[in-house]
Amino acid sequence: MKPVYLGLCALFCASACTPTPSKDAAQRAKPQVVPSQSAPVPAPSGSASTAPAQDAALVAPDPGPRVQIRPGGARSTQGEHGVVVSVEKHATRAGVQMLEAGGNAVDAAVATAYALAVTHPSAGNLGGGGFALVKAPGKPAVFIDFRETAPAALDRARFRKLIEARAQGPLAVGVPGTVAGLELARERFAKLPRKTLLAPAIRLAKRGHRVGHRAGLTIGWAWYALRKDTAAKRIFGRGDAALKSGELLLQTDLAATLTQIANQGAPGFYAGSVAKRIEKATRGALSAADLAAYRAAVRSPNHVNYRGLDLEVAAPPSAGGITLALIIDQMRALRAWQYPRDSVDFLHLFLESSRRAQTRRRFSVQDPDALTADTRERVLATWRDAAPLLQAHPIHLDRATPSKEIHPLYEAALAELEHTTHLSVVDKDGMAVSITTTLSSGFGAKLVAPGTGVVLNNSVASFASMGDNVPVGGQRTTSSMSPALVSQDGKLVAVLGSPGGDTIPSTVAQVFFNLADGQMSLEDAVDAPRLHHGFVPDEARYERRRAPPKSVLEGLTQRGHRFSKKKIPIGDANNIVVVGKTAYGYADPREGGLALAAKAAR
Repeated sequence: MKPVYLGLCALFCASACTPTPSKDAAQRAKPQVVPSQSAPVPAPSGSASTAPAQDAALVAPDPGPRVQIRPGGARSTQGEHGVVVSVEKHATRAGVQMLEAGGNAVDAAVATAYALAVTHPSAGNLGGGGFALVKAPGKPAVFIDFRETAPAALDRARFRKLIEARAQGPLAVGVPGTVAGLELARERFAKLPRKTLLAPAIRLAKRGHRVGHRAGLTIGWAWYALRKDTAAKRIFGRGDAALKSGELLLQTDLAATLTQIANQGAPGFYAGSVAKRIEKATRGALSAADLAAYRAAVRSPNHVNYRGLDLEVAAPPSAGGITLALIIDQMRALRAWQYPRDSVDFLHLFLESSRRAQTRRRFSVQDPDALTADTRERVLATWRDAAPLLQAHPIHLDRATPSKEIHPLYEAALAELEHTTHLSVVDKDGMAVSITTTLSSGFGAKLVAPGTGVVLNNSVASFASMGDNVPVGGQRTTSSMSPALVSQDGKLVAVLGSPGGDTIPSTVAQVFFNLADGQMSLEDAVDAPRLHHGFVPDEARYERRRAPPKSVLEGLTQRGHRFSKKKIPIGDANNIVVVGKTAYGYADPREGGLALAAKAAR
């Protein structure tokens, strides 16, 4: 049998070389294929399809009919003066306040992110890191990397100890990047004063706010570990019980830290009393010198083209951005758009593409600053190249490929361990921001630096014991965070992203395919069922409350896919689409956030 893959030259030709499809392209029912031996070529099947009798080798890319991005839908929020979407209502409102005060998308995003450090403490943070994509109208996106770095003293022995401690406690803490990243974005793009942007967060921390439903759940889930830390127990508990939804959360120490940042900028966090208290809380594992040395970085985003849509996605050290681009590029090469979006064929190709792309995330990507100047571009190019994935392990249309056949480190990866939040903003002028931030695990290292209110990350556990992302002092660890911006004909059409660990690329890709191939409204694209394959373990996942039809699951099982018993929600896509001058925002109901449109600036 011949596998489903294109000749490598044609397969990965830049979309600029692909002619615009003719009007009759939409009428084509079959891909242009070379039959496997003399077997008949299978046409795309419906949602209850069984595996075709033969595979086929595709020989030329075909973008198909032009993609038309649809508006958000009746349940989305729409406006022409800007839209903010986040996981928490107070944080969304903080961002909208900035738009209505005359600020731009970066002002709104920075205010929202600082507010999330107060109201969504399991993932919103000062003590973690993240990635941001900022795009001004008509200009390329700018990628701001504020991923945490490893303390200078990290070595293999310390890494083994933190893994044995279940990535909790001082040894797991990386140098936080959030404050540096938000400050870099503010200095480069924002219009409003720093104190204005931090005012809502300071007010929420000092006066307190009622714990929301989602925050109440996350505090309860982490309480067993949080109560072991005196500072965390005092903030997030009442005696021996965890704070519950509806109770007042006061964070006076955090208000003081935010005030120092408002007055001093990054030095208010990376030097002075805050830095000394973080050093003390980590027992010196993370030193004041580590904090003083941290810098956020500006990098060029990664690009991938799909059916005339240009995606600008997070670049390394975002291994998730690489994974997202590789999934999309493989699906483009396989012309998966010709199969119904909810069919066995499309979902099989998606799971197989995900399985292969995840090997690159797990074993190949590392901190690009660790590469020498003369090798960096060459190595970055190999990370982005999807051709070897399909060349070495072709995707068969009628059967799944076991993960152990795809990478020799499969068995070793079974021994490895892995909260994140995403926000999206578009302003009245079309500037867009996509930010994903993380503490790695929920509440990170389950450690609060006394006197600061800062919940500290456990990002050092994101290094691996095999592959290229191994623990090295001073280096950034990779991350699955994958913020993305989508343009068509040079104009922004979507702001995408999600939390969810290794499921992030799967979530973002599926929302994108729903918009592009499924021609869904934003709300339907976000609400639709999601699947995931992370390479290891060798099983696919789906959501219990949003499961695909039984016939689809049976069809995938017949092709060799095994399904996990873990059926929790996958991702939380707080996303935006733009049609004409109108932005449509939708908060994913999986975690229950808020999308809000701004009124005209005062």
